[in-house]
Amino acid sequence: MNDSGDLTQPLDTEWPMAATPLSFPTERVDIWKVYLDRPVLENSETGVLSPDEIARANRFHFEKDRVHFVRCRTALRRLLGKYLGIPASEIQFRYSTNGKPQLEANLNPRALQFNVSHSADLAAIAIGSEHRLGVDLEKIRIDVDVVSLSTRFFSLRERAELQALPEHLRVSAFFACWTRKEAFLKATGEGLSFPLENFSVSVQPDSNPKLEEVNEDPNVGKQWFLADLHISDGYRAAVAIKCQHTRVHTYSFNWT
Repeated sequence: MNDSGDLTQPLDTEWPMAATPLSFPTERVDIWKVYLDRPVLENSETGVLSPDEIARANRFHFEKDRVHFVRCRTALRRLLGKYLGIPASEIQFRYSTNGKPQLEANLNPRALQFNVSHSADLAAIAIGSEHRLGVDLEKIRIDVDVVSLSTRFFSLRERAELQALPEHLRVSAFFACWTRKEAFLKATGEGLSFPLENFSVSVQPDSNPKLEEVNEDPNVGKQWFLADLHISDGYRAAVAIKCQHTRVHTYSFNWT
């Protein structure tokens, strides 16, 4: 278990299994690490997904992508079911205009919030209540053109900070900035409709994550909490929560 308030380092890489039953996440956010490529018990993925989710899974061209989608959605449904005290198969989603899933209101009187991100063979699921939240997870690739991509997706302030770093730190800094920005965008619910150049996050990969400004307002960071998540070697992850003071607990999802 990890409590966060004033983090200067990524959250602990050791993500324990959670005690059961799960308590409702009041005044905290639970982050779950889900392995998408590990063997699971027979029938642990059946009878849970909705017909539209099954149809979506069957549209994937590659079997590995289909399996990852099924396992990610299955884990999400099982977790939400435990927090809400209902069977995973009875979870119902509605979708915002940008495709972000949300719980149907009749199932969610206590305003449970969640967000999901997956990359390669890992997924991160953030679950809280009351406050907007977003999580982003990225597999680090050393072959990315960080200068070109930062020109397309980063603010002027972020680009300047990235280019000022020594070259050997730029890939790590790029993914640190990218995941922090994506987590914030997902928390707002606006996705890429929110202009990427209109807000800035901290770029230094080993510094305390921070929302530096939104539309040139330097005080907006007082409304938001950002944290890096040390989820696994070779990955970068971050969570954004619209609440300055909160606790973050990290767990590994158990398929049994």
